[in-house]
Amino acid sequence: MGLFSWLFGSGAKTQLGRPLISDIAVSIPGDDGTPATKNQIDAIERTTCEPPLGNLTYQQAAAIMSARSYSKFVMDDVLSEPGVGHPRRPDYLALQANLIAFIVRDPQARAYVCKWSDRNFESGDERPPPKNAHWQQAIAFITPAIAKL
Repeated sequence: MGLFSWLFGSGAKTQLGRPLISDIAVSIPGDDGTPATKNQIDAIERTTCEPPLGNLTYQQAAAIMSARSYSKFVMDDVLSEPGVGHPRRPDYLALQANLIAFIVRDPQARAYVCKWSDRNFESGDERPPPKNAHWQQAIAFITPAIAKL
């Protein structure tokens, strides 16, 4: 994925890379194979650096979109800390895409984030996620990258 090579690579690359859709379109247990909607695909194309795979499912897209919402809360919290500069938009989006990949590739984090997102959808609210172990893992994942930006 882009974040690891950018953080720990030779340093020759000056821009944080985004993960490929193949990095974030993971298999989800119980997925019935219903195709992703056009709205989901359009939103995911803005998140990643290549068009989504032709066989992206509704469940996969929903997990990616849930992780996208969650990652915005995490990033806004980290970037609001005193002394932390807000990255340029391309770097912000690349960092967010890497955080999305981190979340969806971890089955426990993905399940938690999807449940959180479903509760928000059902209630009609956009409540921030609790600052629990999943939150702390996400913070730990992006903090080194934010420090380097």
